[in-house]
Amino acid sequence: MLPFIAALMMSPAPAADVQVTNLPGVFEATCLDGQAKFHAGEATAIKFESLPSALQDKLGHPASGQVLQLGGGGHSYVYMLDYSPGPGISPKICGLASDAIDLNSATSALGARLGSVDRGASRTVQWVNVHDGYVATVTTAAPFNVLQINWLSDADREAGLLQAQAR
Repeated sequence: MLPFIAALMMSPAPAADVQVTNLPGVFEATCLDGQAKFHAGEATAIKFESLPSALQDKLGHPASGQVLQLGGGGHSYVYMLDYSPGPGISPKICGLASDAIDLNSATSALGARLGSVDRGASRTVQWVNVHDGYVATVTTAAPFNVLQINWLSDADREAGLLQAQAR
């Protein structure tokens, strides 16, 4: 698999030209479409260890991955991380964490793409799509609001499909 940064730069399909001020759009273009294109100075590659420690703790111990720090207001990061295989472990996650994104607008933007949900008073919303093999989440990891997609392993996806068929 091509590294995340190289995939963003070398993608054969037309890349979406996203503005780093449109953080839900950055998440969609990067994590859902894999077609984000940033202008010079808008995104800087950093090491996972350069993420704030609270965010690192929430993301665990990836085997590999790529992280971008976005320019613009606040502290915003885009990450695509790979994890060692294991039962119940998402082999790949992609997300955006920012202290400058509004949780309600992020939920609305993702809901327009993945299907609206009633958020109620909850600070966490999830969309589960076993057929396509992912769980998308909007949540908080203080001081960040996070949009993240966890791709299911093949085994977890198959188990989910079997469970859904049994209902």
